[in-house]
Amino acid sequence: MSLRVVTANTMTLDGRIAASSVPSWQDERWRPILEAGFQLIDFAELHGASVILEGSNSFVAKDAGGIDGVLSGTENEFREDYLPRHVIRRFKRWMAVVDSRGRVAWEHPHQGDTHVLALVSRKTSAGYLAFLREREVPYLVAGESRVDLDLALRKLGETFDTDLIVSTAGGTLNGALLRAGLVNEVDLQILPMILGNKEAPSVFEGYSPDFATAPYRLTLLEQQTRPDGSILLRFAAGK
Repeated sequence: MSLRVVTANTMTLDGRIAASSVPSWQDERWRPILEAGFQLIDFAELHGASVILEGSNSFVAKDAGGIDGVLSGTENEFREDYLPRHVIRRFKRWMAVVDSRGRVAWEHPHQGDTHVLALVSRKTSAGYLAFLREREVPYLVAGESRVDLDLALRKLGETFDTDLIVSTAGGTLNGALLRAGLVNEVDLQILPMILGNKEAPSVFEGYSPDFATAPYRLTLLEQQTRPDGSILLRFAAGK
């Protein structure tokens, strides 16, 4: 089954998706943008996707430390995929979060019909994996020292029988997906607002930090002016 990956973000006119390293929904400086009256696009609904991809930075600050639980067995027991059937069967939509450093403390791992699934590596703390199991948060192990995105996406497609994943992650994960050649489409909702802070996170970060790689060229698929004054742009990716 061929897997299609769409990155989808809402951004200001100067390309910012948050005000700082603090998740945007926790940052008072980003609140005026959230409260400006725009109808933010639900990109998963737009594409009819049952699996969305997020990075841990969407939930905790970049400098947040790891979390450890209490081990009740050997470490190797925890380094296998954890997919409790009663959880998998119950939910229709999934938010897969890349978190090889084990930083997000999932106090509320589901909302409505959407449940969290963690993407971890074999180097992820066994204590964190025990923490996830204690809270019945499913996880997939993909990669050694960090999450292998290609493998993780393929495992997501197989686990949930889908050929489409929509990434609503931040710039770091978006850049990694682009760098790995895994992006098929880039969607952007552009708000007619300017943040004006050069330190604020942008849509794509780390794609070519040393300018060794040529700019990534996209092909416009669709442009749509929305009633709230924002613009939807859809681009085909791939070289």
